Amino acid sequence: MADAAENLVPMTAPALEAFKAYEHFCKALLDAFVVVDASGRVLKCNPLFSQLCGQKARQILKANSFDDLMTMAVAGQPLSVKDLLNSPGPNRIDEVSSRAGGKDLNMIIGVYPFLSGTEKVGAFVLLRDVTAETNLQGKYKDKATQSITDALTGLFNRAYFVDYISSQLGTLETFPLTAPQRTMSVVMLDIDFFKKINDVYGHQAGDSVIKNVAELLRRTFRKTDVVARYGGEEFLAILPGTDAKGAIVAAEKLRKSIESHVFDFEGTTIPVRISSGVAQINVGGETGDQAIARADAALYFSKHNGRNRVSHHDGEKAGPTETITNSVE
Repeated sequence: MADAAENLVPMTAPALEAFKAYEHFCKALLDAFVVVDASGRVLKCNPLFSQLCGQKARQILKANSFDDLMTMAVAGQPLSVKDLLNSPGPNRIDEVSSRAGGKDLNMIIGVYPFLSGTEKVGAFVLLRDVTAETNLQGKYKDKATQSITDALTGLFNRAYFVDYISSQLGTLETFPLTAPQRTMSVVMLDIDFFKKINDVYGHQAGDSVIKNVAELLRRTFRKTDVVARYGGEEFLAILPGTDAKGAIVAAEKLRKSIESHVFDFEGTTIPVRISSGVAQINVGGETGDQAIARADAALYFSKHNGRNRVSHHDGEKAGPTETITNSVE
């Protein structure tokens, strides 16, 4: 975005100086971003942000504050650029409702503060537009009826999940190859030694464990994620706008949540653990069934390598999550 608009702010601004080290890398980003100074004024943006807020770069850089370009809220509470700047460190904020350029948007926001010594001089703000995914989720969830939900857990059932993933992939294939909306992952998990739970504590206790696991899935995954009971003690989740590394983080968060949760049935504490498999979907290159099969293979790897763990399928084979997390970092 090398045009006259850049001359509207001094290139010696501390936030811009801090940003210089990342500038070339950021040209490859597929999401909108801005650099703001300590007052919240936008010093730099990419073309995707111009598209997002419906204004040209020159207009954006003339604005007194980021808040003049976009209003934001989380769970109905206003979110200002001052709130972003007050982040104690790198931060991710999910399910942000916003309005810009006359449009209502749903976003995921990442914030990376810039420091000069101990003084905060600005921040890099990454904005991912997940409006299309959220609207599609809402369309389906509005139709949630007994025929597409599991009676025991209230989650979507297997038939719905298969239909949803097929429809979602069909929609995502219409997006440009470089569009961030094409990124999507699937997580498959099941309860370790569930037959033993039924045998030792009884089937009613087993049903209670399944219902509690389902509730923890609801709490842990985002509202934009689709979670289903796939059958028996197996569950599946689709994570729109999430790559393999992000899905691994979410699956690991769930694993720890279940490991630390007290599963009580009529005064008896039942130890519960889960194993998971993660696969980033190759949109346009595989079917939903093929993606699920890869997540299942990763789950199988977890089961045969100690259980109570998360594994990943990279498109060729299943293996430990360190393979993907180390390659990304």
